[in-house]
Amino acid sequence: MKDTKEIEKLFKLELDSVLGDIIWKNKAGDYLVFNRYKIIKDKTSCIVLQQDLEVGTFSSTKTALSWCIADKYKNYRLARDILSMDAKLVSLIADIKTRANLADRSNDAKFQEIVETKLETKIIHKKQLETQLDKCINWAKYWQQRGLNNEIVRTGIRQPIKTSR
Repeated sequence: MKDTKEIEKLFKLELDSVLGDIIWKNKAGDYLVFNRYKIIKDKTSCIVLQQDLEVGTFSSTKTALSWCIADKYKNYRLARDILSMDAKLVSLIADIKTRANLADRSNDAKFQEIVETKLETKIIHKKQLETQLDKCINWAKYWQQRGLNNEIVRTGIRQPIKTSR
């Protein structure tokens, strides 16, 4: 009985020390990120909460998690860029869908051609935004990997410092 309590105490101490670096999914399907953020996924978007306050709404779990990583490592410019680009991308996708549906429902061939011509620039802009957002997501991955490498180095066995004397 005493051994079990000691093991639980050690486990709790160890878990508390790494909880700030863990990303896990609970039974409800929500992601708990770094013991600081909660990502709630619904049908069309992901909502990020920090201390039960909504921080932002994202189009995917990948972008929401990238924002959390950028915020954790205090790269606020990257976090802001991810949030704004994702919002622009969601808006642009909705605009493209709406205009394409409008053109499809029209019986006027000239009107359809005009709308499709205007959509071409929007589609190009959408691809550019996706590319920029992917770059930001890759930067967030880099920051996360860099942070994990720092943790691994810190917890590893250190070699004694050798001098030439």
